[in-house]
Amino acid sequence: MGESLRIEVPNTRQGLASASAQADAWTETHAVPPKASYLALLAIEELVTNCIEYGYDDAAEHVIEIDISIANGVLSMMFIDDGHAFNPLAAAAPDPSLEVEERPIGGLGIHMLRKLSDSMEYERRDGTNRVTLTKHME
Repeated sequence: MGESLRIEVPNTRQGLASASAQADAWTETHAVPPKASYLALLAIEELVTNCIEYGYDDAAEHVIEIDISIANGVLSMMFIDDGHAFNPLAAAAPDPSLEVEERPIGGLGIHMLRKLSDSMEYERRDGTNRVTLTKHME
């Protein structure tokens, strides 16, 4: 049986900081290797920030659920939110041939998550976005 952590994050910057701290402490306690731990923290920063910034049209509090688990040498993370439908896999990759000043703002974080994870999946189900990332712990 694997180990797991569930974090419920309000859609606020303070919630983001708390979620990152909880995940950091949990990955350290469970001896998660640096590459997998970095991916977990980057995923929280990118996916939760995107949800806070772009996911909702109202000022109501929404909860973003983060489930992190380890099983069979694989770190898995699932992010669930009730914001606007957004498939990060459909986002265009940044064009590295453009000068930094010419590149549109945004998209680099999602691109990094795709490159650093071993798998990234998206599903829209029951009015929620579900993004799952995995990383083998080598």
